[in-house]
Amino acid sequence: MIAKNFSDSKSLLLAAFVTSALSLSACQPQSSTGDSADPTETVTQADLPAKKSDSASAQIAKYQPIFVTQMQNLQRRLQAEFESLEAADSADDLGGVTPTDTNTALANANPDDKAALNSDKAADTKAVDARATEDQASTETNISTEVGERDLELLKRVTLSPKAPKLLPEDELISRYQSALNALYEPESKDLSAEQIDTLLNIAATIPELFDNLEIAERLTLKSPALGRLVVQYQVWQQIESQQAEDIETMKAAQKKEFDNLVSKFDETIKGYDEQIAQYEKTLQSLKK
Repeated sequence: MIAKNFSDSKSLLLAAFVTSALSLSACQPQSSTGDSADPTETVTQADLPAKKSDSASAQIAKYQPIFVTQMQNLQRRLQAEFESLEAADSADDLGGVTPTDTNTALANANPDDKAALNSDKAADTKAVDARATEDQASTETNISTEVGERDLELLKRVTLSPKAPKLLPEDELISRYQSALNALYEPESKDLSAEQIDTLLNIAATIPELFDNLEIAERLTLKSPALGRLVVQYQVWQQIESQQAEDIETMKAAQKKEFDNLVSKFDETIKGYDEQIAQYEKTLQSLKK
């Protein structure tokens, strides 16, 4: 009987131990190889898009029509300048004598004139050839002359012809405006496109007041520090200009006050003189009697 009781106690103790072990294991944090994080797949703040606030959205919507109007005005000015330069170049070209004009005149000339023209042309050709020979000899003996001529040839290849501006319709301006500003809220790790950078430059040049909104300014600085510095420089310049305007108004007010005081003193002095003159006249009248 004692052995049986001992065996039953041992079984109960073993069961209690197993139950305690299971309870303890259930309380431990579970780990699984499938849940382990891969360091290469860690998501950082720079990889996440930013949320646009209501105030920023309102600021963007407010300045959209202003941006379109400013850009349309700018495009019209650039187009007018291009047409003016193009017209000036055309006038210069028409004023010169072209080889075609020379050949036409030669074809319409009489035989004697043709012979004279051909003779002059041959003489000019010989003179040019001789000059070229002299230049070549000088180039061979003078390295600096060779470098200068090479630079001159490079300069001749540079074109100064005016380039027609790209005119964008209203819907395209709106689309680029929205795309550029939405790009500011994309992940910091995503680079801006060339078109978006160009549009942001236009925005900073035409409506820099848009970036008075702190959130938009911070997003611009995060996405493009260079553009952020440009806007900050403008804001500093704006503050300086505002302070200068205030100082000028203060100075004008001080000068006006000083001028008014001088005028008042002058009027008082003149009034005193008038009273003295009236008194002198009265005295003279009494003496004459």
